[in-house]
Amino acid sequence: MINKDLARKVLFLGVSMKTKGGMTAVLVSYGKYIEGMKFVPTWRLGGKVVKAWYAAQAMVRTWWLCQFDRGIRIVHIHGAANASFYRCRMFIGLVQRCGKKVILHEHAADFIEFYDAATDKAGIVSTINACDCLIVLSESWRRYFSSIGVEEGKIRVLNNIVLPPVAANVRHDDGKLHLLYMGEISNRKGAFDLLKAVSDNKDYFKDKLILRMGGNEVDGNVRTYIREHGLERFVSYEGWISGQKKTDCLAWEDVYVLPSYNEGLPIAILEAMSYSHPVISTPVGGIPELVKDGENGMLVQPGNAVEIAGAIRHYIEHPEVIKVQGDNAFARAKDFFPERVFRDLEGIYNSLINV
Repeated sequence: MINKDLARKVLFLGVSMKTKGGMTAVLVSYGKYIEGMKFVPTWRLGGKVVKAWYAAQAMVRTWWLCQFDRGIRIVHIHGAANASFYRCRMFIGLVQRCGKKVILHEHAADFIEFYDAATDKAGIVSTINACDCLIVLSESWRRYFSSIGVEEGKIRVLNNIVLPPVAANVRHDDGKLHLLYMGEISNRKGAFDLLKAVSDNKDYFKDKLILRMGGNEVDGNVRTYIREHGLERFVSYEGWISGQKKTDCLAWEDVYVLPSYNEGLPIAILEAMSYSHPVISTPVGGIPELVKDGENGMLVQPGNAVEIAGAIRHYIEHPEVIKVQGDNAFARAKDFFPERVFRDLEGIYNSLINV
């Protein structure tokens, strides 16, 4: 999608593609569609020594490439909040000293909390304004960064990438709603709010619902929760879901659920929508720009187990809306397919190169 002539002018920095998460999924997608992509990993999961070594080698490699690869004009840095932001700050300074254009691509779901708690708010804004471009994931994030003092002319909205479906949806004849949760198993993502909603209504759901949950465990032990609340009959935890198993799960589900407390723009929601599935989620981050209540999904308030249960019950009792809302979800997801996203990204690169 981005040809070799343009790709050789861009150096990408971000988390190791061997880690898990939404930012990694974006970088992996970039690697598939950017010909000859130049990439330096700056972080990977591990102890302090591993993280420090990754940052140090990335600084050296970035300096070397910026000094001796004459083709590089832009360094595209993928980052988040907290320690990730301060790590990005080091690379922003290094790249600028080498005379390259800098793009900061902000993926953080919790940037607002990070900024509100920071004692150096002016320094954070100054770091962002020192970049030539800030890429954000939605119009709501554009408005937020503008509100804290980031120069509006530097902010560009770029959709995350979701690949078109690679398998046909599976038709079920068991009369049950097939519900999928796929993401970090954490309080922030609302995983245990979902389990509480199901547990509080298990006598109703046990014969009408199959819930599959997948993701890396961050808070609590999901298997223990399922066992202690007697949910084994219709709820399963399947660990990290990727590759062919992810494709199978996306084809299997009827409805996707992610009742998060904060988000950027979740890849998992886009993936579900690309497979023509309605989404139960919350009006946080960029989600309301994707999920329209009653049109392609349902929105519930974060932490409200009653509303989560009600949304699930709605799809059980009104199965005819699943197809209609699923078709609407697919129509919205098409804006996030690679052809559109890389056309927009190419425009950003050319606008910086031609200045």
